[in-house]
Amino acid sequence: MLKPLYLFTLAFLFYTSALSAQDCQSLHIKASFDTISESINAEVELNIRLDEELDTLVLNAIRLEVAYLYLNGDPVFYRQNDTALFIPLRPGFERINLAIKYVARPRKGLYFIGWQDQSERARRQIWTQGQGIDHRHWIPHIDNQKDKIIFSAEWIFKSDYELMSNGRLDSVKEVNGHKHWHYSMDKPMSSYLIALVIGQYHQSKCKVLGHEHYLYHYPDRISDSAWYYHQHQEIARFLEQEINYNYPWLNYKQAPVMDFRHGAMENTCATIFGDFFLVDSISFNDRNYTYVDAHEYAHQWFGNLVTAAGSKHHWLHEGFATYYQWLSEENLYGRDYFDWELQKAKEMVFEATAQAPLPLAHPKAGSARFYQKGAWLLYMLRNFVGDSIYRKVIAEYLNEGAYKVVENQDLIALFKKHSNKDIDGFFETWLYADKEPELKIEREEGSAKVRLTLKGKLLQPLYIHHSEGDVNLVVDTIFLKEGVNEFQLPSEESRFFIANHQYLLLKVEAFKNLNDWRFHAVYDSSVLGQNFALKGLSEFTFRDDLMFAAAAVENTELHFSTREIALQWYIKQIEKDRIKAKYLDQLLLNSGKSYDEVQFQKSIVSLALKEEIRLDDALLEELRSRGRSYDLRSMAIEASIKPNDLEANRWLYDSIWKEQPGTVGRNVYVKTLFFRLVFFRDGQAYSELLDLASPSFDFNTRMNALRYLAVLDIDNDEYLAVLFEAFFNTNWKLVRVAREKLLEIQKLKPAVFNDFYDASNKSWSDFQKRKAARTFEGE
Repeated sequence: MLKPLYLFTLAFLFYTSALSAQDCQSLHIKASFDTISESINAEVELNIRLDEELDTLVLNAIRLEVAYLYLNGDPVFYRQNDTALFIPLRPGFERINLAIKYVARPRKGLYFIGWQDQSERARRQIWTQGQGIDHRHWIPHIDNQKDKIIFSAEWIFKSDYELMSNGRLDSVKEVNGHKHWHYSMDKPMSSYLIALVIGQYHQSKCKVLGHEHYLYHYPDRISDSAWYYHQHQEIARFLEQEINYNYPWLNYKQAPVMDFRHGAMENTCATIFGDFFLVDSISFNDRNYTYVDAHEYAHQWFGNLVTAAGSKHHWLHEGFATYYQWLSEENLYGRDYFDWELQKAKEMVFEATAQAPLPLAHPKAGSARFYQKGAWLLYMLRNFVGDSIYRKVIAEYLNEGAYKVVENQDLIALFKKHSNKDIDGFFETWLYADKEPELKIEREEGSAKVRLTLKGKLLQPLYIHHSEGDVNLVVDTIFLKEGVNEFQLPSEESRFFIANHQYLLLKVEAFKNLNDWRFHAVYDSSVLGQNFALKGLSEFTFRDDLMFAAAAVENTELHFSTREIALQWYIKQIEKDRIKAKYLDQLLLNSGKSYDEVQFQKSIVSLALKEEIRLDDALLEELRSRGRSYDLRSMAIEASIKPNDLEANRWLYDSIWKEQPGTVGRNVYVKTLFFRLVFFRDGQAYSELLDLASPSFDFNTRMNALRYLAVLDIDNDEYLAVLFEAFFNTNWKLVRVAREKLLEIQKLKPAVFNDFYDASNKSWSDFQKRKAARTFEGE
């Protein structure tokens, strides 16, 4: 048993040491694409510097069919396995040029979308997603984010398509019905950021602080572009000025694609994003692109210009991009919106800690830490050291790290250089500790003493606001030591709250009396403070505080999240459903059309569904047909259903549901089809749901249709065929939905499943057979 492991270890050490000793300086690719076989025919030229003498050069390359390989102009012997090319070198090489011609049939990195849809309704696209190490599936190279290259490309495809890639478009030439797009970069970047999009697009152009921005649109969605590219120029202008470092690339481009595996990808000056962000004026109130637009643009500095050395430093990408995204949202939507982002992020971080305590500086910290906790760290750090020092350090960090690779210590060292604060202690708490500090606030009834128990280390002060005699508000500053701390209020009648603990990533438990919570709710005007105080008050049921809750519910100046907390508290105290319904109806009648008002309408209808409160029919008709949110319309449809009066549900056949099906994923139309099928056994609705689950549609629509079909007792061949088509898709979210249902059918109806499986796998590709076998033929 020891010998194979020993040999494997030697091979692995050789492989990794060889990769670290070779530095790829430039990569040029010339490629054409076969959409029938979903393959790429390519030639790659690599210029590589050797940092030490090697006897073998190693390139990452997954199952490529190599036609030839030239080293410095001469054919050379090489070895190949499923993951790499091994090229022997003679002594004396310091710089080498490699030319490789090959064919790739990638399963990752490069995706062919819609070409196999026989109905020809699906969008036909080719696009890339290289992060973290997936470009090795179609480009032989040193696939390591530490290795930065000057990139250029000649892409060849049919003339009636448009193409986006990294850098400057130097020329486009048409030869025999195919265009040759020539792109080039002038600065180095990591290879995982190589980008390519091919599809049917219209392009618009604008300029931001001297740089051209190219925005790509689906021709059939141009009319909504003001919504999905909402405030793009302002976002870009604000971020460049806030970051205080000139945009570091030649230009900037963005293109939507179908079935994207993530939200978006910040490829160098060429962002690719999921077309589920192509919102209109209605779905803008459900999910819009402005936060993603800001996030990916911030990555052009944090991740692309300055690149982290590895996973334990990954927050230097995502934390920075998320923090500057929050600042952009504050610029667009105001401070309350920023605070709401802080609160949501805090809840995500605490949930991640509850599941698995890990430091932010851990390779497997996970997205809630890399993104949300990283952003929280920067927000607190800026407050800790002061704005001027923070901005000075970030400017120096970008200047010193430009087009290079950095680690956590590089950033920490700069803050230590410019600040006299305990920087090591700060990062020990927020970067290297596996849990966030915990604070318990306790005050016994009739006592002037406040006990503050701190678990963990906290360098930042707390600001205690309290009443003193005739003075309503006095502020004291205290620093907590780990363990039990006590604070003495002026008298037993004094009221208090801690103003800033919600602006620290502290997990807080508070046990205060009713009057302290009232004092907090009245004197803390921030969204975070109001929400915290109302949650505390909701533990009490006194009538006076219910009136306070009602006042908060009806105060349209408050953030919708604050009103939602107050509404949940208020409704719980009303005993009669008739009174609850009347109150919710009145709130809906009085609501406006602003973004916050639409969010609050969703809260009202969601609460009515949860508590089984029947809303007014006329109000529901208005909301389901003309509500200013598709999520709101979807909830109103559900709330409108009368299962005991089928004829009252004939509105499910109204044409508006197909005319305005909802984004994302036609959620409104799919829901009406489901109810038509359930209540009226509508065969046409069933056929449409099956069709919407087919490869002709985007993955969100397919998932919505499959989830509704999964509720029904269906096991026929056409349904199983649709499930397997989804199971073989490249989008992991769609695959997961199909896989869960197929496993359920295999368990509950093994004969039906096995008959279909045995009959169908004869027509599957080898890849599909292997994938199915791993899932359905295990022990």
